[in-house]
Amino acid sequence: MRERLLAFLFVGALLAVAVNLAADRIHVWLFADSLWFQDHWYVPFLIVPGLCLLALAVSLGFFRSGSSRGADALALLAAVLLLYLTVGAEHACWKYCL
Repeated sequence: MRERLLAFLFVGALLAVAVNLAADRIHVWLFADSLWFQDHWYVPFLIVPGLCLLALAVSLGFFRSGSSRGADALALLAAVLLLYLTVGAEHACWKYCL
């Protein structure tokens, strides 16, 4: 369990940062003037990285019927912590609000 959790933390941190950077680049490139994107900022910065982290956790063997519930709880806590650390307050307003 320890190895899977460490792998999840390392790869998950890289994945969360990569998804956030990609979402920001896509926003600047394609949707810079979109009011819908500014109102629904949580979709690319919370929901998409959260789903990616949960998919990574499932692919590493967490949340399966034979796995330990303690390990599942730690993986879920790590996913929430990674989301909290990668989504700064500046993303709530896309850095463009006045």
